[in-house]
Amino acid sequence: MSRALTLLRFLPCAIVAAVAAACASGPSTSVPRDRFPLDPREGLAGPFDPTVEKGWQALLSRDTARAEKEFARAESGPSRRAAAIGQIEALVMSGRSSDAIPLCTQALADPAPTAALLSACGEASARTAQPAAAVGLYEEAAALAPNRPGLAERANELRTAAAEELLDGAARHASAGEREQANAALARALAWSPRSGQILARTAAVECEMGERSLALDHYREALALGDLPSDAEAAAAALALEEGDYETAVSLYTTLASRDPEYADRAAQARLAFRIANWPEPERAAARARRLTRSGAANLTWWMFPEVREARVTAGLVATDVLERSDSRPVMRAISLGLLEVDPDTHRARPDAVLTRAAAARWLLRLSAVLGRTALKPGCPAPSGTPVRAGSDTIAMAVKCGLLSESGGSVISGEEFTRGLDRLRSMFPTGEGREP
Repeated sequence: MSRALTLLRFLPCAIVAAVAAACASGPSTSVPRDRFPLDPREGLAGPFDPTVEKGWQALLSRDTARAEKEFARAESGPSRRAAAIGQIEALVMSGRSSDAIPLCTQALADPAPTAALLSACGEASARTAQPAAAVGLYEEAAALAPNRPGLAERANELRTAAAEELLDGAARHASAGEREQANAALARALAWSPRSGQILARTAAVECEMGERSLALDHYREALALGDLPSDAEAAAAALALEEGDYETAVSLYTTLASRDPEYADRAAQARLAFRIANWPEPERAAARARRLTRSGAANLTWWMFPEVREARVTAGLVATDVLERSDSRPVMRAISLGLLEVDPDTHRARPDAVLTRAAAARWLLRLSAVLGRTALKPGCPAPSGTPVRAGSDTIAMAVKCGLLSESGGSVISGEEFTRGLDRLRSMFPTGEGREP
C-alpha cells in the first residue's frame, strides 16, 4: 500500500481526534449563549483541563453543586482562571451571590477581565442590591463582547432596576425629611435610567412628598410627552395639575381617564369648570375660589352664570338698605327679588358681606332650580315647587341628594362647592356666560 493511501485511511480518525481536542481545550459552541452565564473559558487562551468543560456542562444543566466540584479540580494557568469564573457563576446561580462578591473582588484585580467574568460579577452585584456596580460591570462586558447584544440589554434592564431602587431610597429620605439625600438619589436615578414615564412619575411623586410641586408637575408633563405615563400616575398628575392651576393638562388627563373609567367623570367636569373660572373676570373668579363664600359672592356668581337671572322679570319686593350703595347692588337685589337671598323683615338688611351658610346655600340652589324650571335633577330627586324653600337640615339633605352639594362639609360653604352646584344646574340646559351689556 502506497504512503498516500495510508494517509487517506487514517485521515478521518485524525479529524475526529482534532475535533475532540478542540472541544477539550476551548469554549463549547454547541449552545450559543447571549446572557449570563457565559462560558467561563470565553476570552481566555487554552488549553483547558477537561474539568472546566465538565463544570460548564454542569452549569448548563443547572447542577451547580457538581459544577463547583468540577471547577475546584482545575489546575493552575488558564484553567484556573476559567474555573474561578465558573465558581462565581455557580454561586450566583445557586442563590449565594453574597458569597460570590469576595471572589469577584479578587478576580477583577487581575488585568484584562473577560466578558464572562464581568457579566458574572455584574449579576452577583445585581442580586446583592448593588445596582450601580452591576450596571458598570455589564456595560464593560457589553463593550468587550459587542457580538453579545444580550449583555447590553441586561445593562439596560439593570439601569431601570437601579433607578427604581434609588427611587425607593429617595422616597424613604423624603419621608424622613432628608431633602439633600433624597435629591441626590433622584438625580442619580434620572441619570442612570432611560427617560420613561414610570421613572419620571415616581420621581414626581417623591418631589411632591418634599413639596416640590412645580418641579413634580414638570416631570409629569415630560412623561406625558413621552406617551408612556402609567394609568395610576395619570390620576396623580391630573390632580396635581388641577391643584397647581394647569387646567389644560388637568382637563386633558381627566377627560382621558373618564373615557376609560366613569368614576372620573365628576373630576373631569370639575377640571373643565376650573378652566372656565380661570378665564372669568376677577370679581367672579375671586368668589368662585373663596374659602368662605359671602352672600354677595353667591349673588354675583349666580348673576354671571345664568342669563335667565339677569333677564328675569321681577315685581317689587323687599328693599335691602345695606345693598343700595354697593357696586354689586344689581346682582344682590336680583337674588333678593327671586327669593334666593333673604332679607330681615325688621331691619331690612340682607347682610351681603356675611358668609353664606351651608343651609342657606342649599336653599339658594334648590330655589334657583325652581326659578329656572330645572327640577328633574336626578331620578327620584324631590322637585321643589315655586313656594319658598326654608333653610334647614332637610334642605341640605335634599340638595345633596340632587347632586348640588357634597355630602360632607362645614357650616359654611366655599366658593368652589357653590360654583359646582351652580354648574350642575347650568349643565341641565347650557345657556352661556357673560355680563349683561
